[in-house]
Amino acid sequence: MGILIDSTTAEFLIASLLIFWLTYLYFVKDYGYWEDRNVPHVPPEFPFGSIKRHILGCSYLGDSFDGIYKHFKDERFVGIFMIRNPAVLVRDPELVRMVLQKDFYHFTDHYSFKTNPKDYLMNHLYALKGQEWKAMRMKLSPAYTAVKIKTMFFLVKECSYILREVVGKLIDQSNALDVKDVLSRFTTDVIASCAFGIESNSLSNKESKFYQLGLKSMNRDFLMLLKLFLYISFPVFEKYHCFNFMDRSIVEFFTAAVRSTVEYREKNNVSRLDFLDLLIKLRQNQSILEEGERLPDFSGSSRSEIKEGLTIEEITAETYLFFTAGFETTSNTTMFCLYELACNGRIQDQLYWEVEDVLDRHEGNISYQALQEMTYLDQVINDPYSFDPERFSPKKHKTWHPYAYLPFGEGPRMCIGQKFGLMNVKTALATLVADYQISLTPETEVPLKLKNDSFTTVPSTPLLLIFTRRKENVNAT
Repeated sequence: MGILIDSTTAEFLIASLLIFWLTYLYFVKDYGYWEDRNVPHVPPEFPFGSIKRHILGCSYLGDSFDGIYKHFKDERFVGIFMIRNPAVLVRDPELVRMVLQKDFYHFTDHYSFKTNPKDYLMNHLYALKGQEWKAMRMKLSPAYTAVKIKTMFFLVKECSYILREVVGKLIDQSNALDVKDVLSRFTTDVIASCAFGIESNSLSNKESKFYQLGLKSMNRDFLMLLKLFLYISFPVFEKYHCFNFMDRSIVEFFTAAVRSTVEYREKNNVSRLDFLDLLIKLRQNQSILEEGERLPDFSGSSRSEIKEGLTIEEITAETYLFFTAGFETTSNTTMFCLYELACNGRIQDQLYWEVEDVLDRHEGNISYQALQEMTYLDQVINDPYSFDPERFSPKKHKTWHPYAYLPFGEGPRMCIGQKFGLMNVKTALATLVADYQISLTPETEVPLKLKNDSFTTVPSTPLLLIFTRRKENVNAT
C-alpha cells in the first residue's frame, strides 16, 4: 500500500525543505566563530543565538545577560551570539576600560542599523556613527554641562510642585499609588518643558496627548519585535529600508511641536533658558559655550569638521532622544528607589533626616545647590541588586576598580544626559521623601518580578506603594 502525492504538493514540500535548509545554513554558518577561537561561549540555538529565552518572552534581557555573567565567573570575557551575529560580553573591568576609553577608536559605534529616511527621529546622537557622531557630539556637548543643567532647574522645580499637589490629591482618594504611572507623568512634564518648551500637563491630565504618544513611542509590540528580528537577521531589509519603525502619528506630532515652537521663538526672539533654546542657537550657528568652556577633544576632530546649523528634523531627533532616553530611565530609577526605601525603613529614615537637615539650611527650599549637598541621596540612588547605600560611601567607593560600576557608561560615548537625569531623580525623591513615608502594600511583590518582554527594567505588574503624610500640615497646596 503506497501514498500518492501529486507533483504540485511534492514540489511545494521540496521547495519548503530547501528554503528551510538554506535558512538554517544562513543562520548557523558563523555559530562556530567562538569555538574556532577557543573562546568560552554560550552555545547558540537556531535561530535565536544566545538569547532564546528573551526572544520567546521567557526572560528579561538584563536577567539573561546577568545569568551569563554569573555562569562564567572565572572568565574575563564570554562569547555570545545575538541571533546570528557573534558578540562578546566583557566581565573584566580593565578590559571594559580599554574598550570604552583607551582603545575607544576601535569601538566608536553603538550597535544600530540604518532605518528608513522617513524615520529621521531615530537618526539621533545615540544612533549616529563615525564622523557624523563625532561632529554632533562636539556640537551638543556644551548643551549638557553642569552650568546649562543648573539653568534649567527652575523648570524641573515647577514640575515638582505639581507632583506634590497631585500626590496629595491622590492619597486623599487612596493612599496606595501606582508609582510608575505618577512618576512617568512627572518625567513627561519635565522633559516636555525642558526639551520641547511645552506644558504637557501630564500629571494633572490623564489624557495628555504628549503623555499618550510618549507611551506609544515606547511600546514594543510583536510587530516591532518581528521587524527588529528581521533587520538583525537579514541585512537586506536594512539596505532597502523595507520597514518603518516609527508610527507616523508620533513623527508628525513631535515634528509639529518642535517646528511650531522653533518658528515662534525665532520670529519673536523668545528665550526660555531650556534645552530647545540651545538647539535653536546651534541652528543659527551661534556658540553655546560659556566663558572658559572648551569643546571636547575627540582625537583629531576639529571645529571645521562640525556641520554648521541644525535642521528642524535634526532638532526633532535630538529632542526626541532627550525624551526617549529620559522617560523610562528616570521614572524607573525613581520608582525602584521608592520601592527599596519602602522595603528598608531604616535607610528611608536616614535619607529623610538628611533631606530635612539640608532643607533646613536652605529655608525649606529644594534648590539645585541643596540637591548637591544630599550625598546620602546619591548613595541611595546608586545600589543595584543589593540595596546597601553604604557600599557607595566615599571611603568604600575608593576601593573599587573605577570601571566596576558604570550606570551611565564611560569614555567619549558615555551618556551625555547624565547630569540632567540625576537632577530629575533627586528632585522627585527629595520632594516625596520630605513629605511622605513610603511603605509596601500587602500585595506588593518582594522581590519584584521583572517584565520579560520589555527593553527597560520594569516590574511585571503595576507597583503600588502606600504614601503616608509625615506631618499633618502637609497638604496638596
